[in-house]
Amino acid sequence: MKGMLFPKNLIILACFIPLLSHAQLSLGIEGGVNKNYLSTSGIQQAFTSYTGAYGAQVAIPVSYRLKNWLSVQSSISYVQKNYNIVRTGFFEGIHQNNKNNYIQVPLMAHFSFGGKKMRGFLNLGGYGAYWVSATVQGTEPNILNPVDSSFTTSQQPVNDFSLSKPYSFNEKYTFDSRKDCRWEWGLLAGVGLSYQLSQSVVMYVEGRFTQSLTDQQKNYMINQVGRYNQTYAVLAGAMVPVKIFCKKKAKKE
Repeated sequence: MKGMLFPKNLIILACFIPLLSHAQLSLGIEGGVNKNYLSTSGIQQAFTSYTGAYGAQVAIPVSYRLKNWLSVQSSISYVQKNYNIVRTGFFEGIHQNNKNNYIQVPLMAHFSFGGKKMRGFLNLGGYGAYWVSATVQGTEPNILNPVDSSFTTSQQPVNDFSLSKPYSFNEKYTFDSRKDCRWEWGLLAGVGLSYQLSQSVVMYVEGRFTQSLTDQQKNYMINQVGRYNQTYAVLAGAMVPVKIFCKKKAKKE
């Protein structure tokens, strides 16, 4: 019973916020798809390329309106930041898909412009994120399972799988505290359109770019190459004023 009082008190407190000033607090829901790239300043391994991969993200956004054209916006977000490692040339066929799950909290200035119903907007700000979990999936040669024909023919091997049979794996990634940097900080920018669907509901779509300023790895070796997440997302969501929930609560009481 006591545990239920805490969230109830938060709702009551939120109801009083719009009464304290002309600003307006809104809550919403947001979701979309993204494509993440692991940006590196150089490749340490020959015949290797890092390619982008698609992921999903969902969020509960909060917006605090200061003026008709300016709001402060944040959210609690679940964001996938995936990427692939692909080998080429003689090593063609060897690959690893990295699926990374983050909890991310952005803080943005929300600038809007346009008419009463249809408005454009620009989001600028930064974010902090925590690397919660990851999985790795792919295929590599199994040196303990050689191809028999490679020892009975004089023909040159075509690729690595001509020497060793492929081994596929799909497993949870185990973090290494000596090298993995699980906290991430960065900048973001977004542009979009919003539409006043009704007096209490605003729908919107947004294109957003986030750039990590934090290396995905700690500085644990000499001549280390930086690895930074770059994420392009297409999002859609809806926002409603908190006072709507307060009115419903008041009617019930």
